[in-house]
Amino acid sequence: MRVLFLISGKNVPSSRFRVLNYLPFLRQAGIECTVLASYPEKYEHLRWLGYRLSYLLKRFTRYLHYFYARLKRFDIVFIERELFDHQSFNLELMFMRLANKTVLDIDDAIFLKNPEKFRVLADKVDLIIVGNKNLFDEARKHNDQVRLLPTSVIASKYPVKDYCQPPSDKPVIGWTGLDTNIPNIKRVVPALQRLAEQYEFILCIISATPDPIAELSLEGIEVRHLVWCPETEYEDLSAFDIGIMPLEDDEWSRFKCGLKLLQYMALGIPAVASPVGVNADIIDHGQNGFSASTEEEWYVSLRELLISPELRQSAGLRGRKTVEEQFDVSVNSLLMKQYLEQVVDDSVKR
Repeated sequence: MRVLFLISGKNVPSSRFRVLNYLPFLRQAGIECTVLASYPEKYEHLRWLGYRLSYLLKRFTRYLHYFYARLKRFDIVFIERELFDHQSFNLELMFMRLANKTVLDIDDAIFLKNPEKFRVLADKVDLIIVGNKNLFDEARKHNDQVRLLPTSVIASKYPVKDYCQPPSDKPVIGWTGLDTNIPNIKRVVPALQRLAEQYEFILCIISATPDPIAELSLEGIEVRHLVWCPETEYEDLSAFDIGIMPLEDDEWSRFKCGLKLLQYMALGIPAVASPVGVNADIIDHGQNGFSASTEEEWYVSLRELLISPELRQSAGLRGRKTVEEQFDVSVNSLLMKQYLEQVVDDSVKR
């Protein structure tokens, strides 16, 4: 089987966790995988070139990919989300004609941004793979061939927190994510400020740039920023003692796949998250993590974890077990392989 994967970029979370992490397992199973990535990456631009010219370069790169792919033979064209963060879809349709079967993978509510684009693509592909139940229900409105593949991590790459070491005098409450998602931290700032009046801790934010942090009004809180780097990602995250994932309870957030929550849990770090969308399914409150909606709930959950290293350890290790059993690529790669084989074998019918 030969599969052409069209991805957003090697550092884009959807590409990393929905495609790239699976490639070693797929190749080991005898599947020939060709990966063509956006350049510049889908949501980025080259500063010296500017936004408009960078977008034109992305389109030019994809045309080069198309002509390259025409020289090959593929059984499946696999589109991760979409080729461009834009309403156009002519190139997607061109690529879809290069193989007998096409697969669309989604891990976010892209149908909210460009509904007509999603409607057309979802109607034409042979299979839609989605990251959670909410996405599954939405995708089924457009195509009856939908399969669930939870966004997963390679658990073996995440070093489990060493709880044999003495706990730090200043526990680290951490958040990691894209710059565009930093405003979500505002939801937990009042609780953090209350805690900072009583306890010593560090709020560590890992992102591409520190610029959006200035909008958070973090007076009274000791803040540390780390620039996200793929080479040090696991080491930087493992310095957290508590991970947080605050979210607005809005339409977009209800379709998210809980990636940062899974990363914290994979490290054996206790997590506190808004019970929005799939987060509510992942967390068993008080067991493998903590759910918090209101300022008081955030304050109570974080306070309990700050004052009790034992609670951090027990919740963190149960979270790690949840990831190993349900959200590990080594387990879910079997699903990915099965879905691709079904498409090629025509056992998935339109």
